[in-house]
Amino acid sequence: MTWWLRIHAVPSCAAAVVLCFVLAPLLSSSALPVPSLFGGLSSTVPVPLVLPVLPACALLYGLNRAPSETEATAAGPMTRWSVGLLTGACTAAALLAVAETLWMDFPLALAVARNTAGYLGFGLVAQRVAGRRYGPAAAALLPVACAFIGLGPGGRPYPWTWPLHPSQSASAAAAAFSLALIGAALLRNRSRGRPGPLPRQGPSPPLP
Repeated sequence: MTWWLRIHAVPSCAAAVVLCFVLAPLLSSSALPVPSLFGGLSSTVPVPLVLPVLPACALLYGLNRAPSETEATAAGPMTRWSVGLLTGACTAAALLAVAETLWMDFPLALAVARNTAGYLGFGLVAQRVAGRRYGPAAAALLPVACAFIGLGPGGRPYPWTWPLHPSQSASAAAAAFSLALIGAALLRNRSRGRPGPLPRQGPSPPLP
């Protein structure tokens, strides 16, 4: 267990989640200028909606640190621990978001938790399609791509750009947590379908 926590950088992942929720209310009034294809020459995205890229990329990096050969021959509990890390991170993000909403009246706290789960799920889907090295990059580029092609006139996000929607958007929450569930399922089945080690051949029978 200690080896698994160390090789998957679990303390660093936990620190990234906490750091995201510490910075989000401090930067609540900050916005990131991003060129927009349909919303004018330049639009802005609230920094708290982009900050979840930090814990998502840290978690994807941690989940991918174990060598492929180790995971291919590992027993079932190792895969369950990886899903548990994903579930624990999303649960911690949700609890921190509820606390910041109730005690700090931070309106984007639930959106930060939503985007943490959504970016993580999107990265898991991307790395399943394109390869493990592309998961963190895909998660990091998602909010930039949404801002570039997903903002309409006046800077209003289109319905499908869930990372840019406010906390009260039910459709954005459904999209993000659906991605997280798909990513968890892909992570759970990551080692299935891989060829196991070939059976050891015994000595050849003597020729007559």
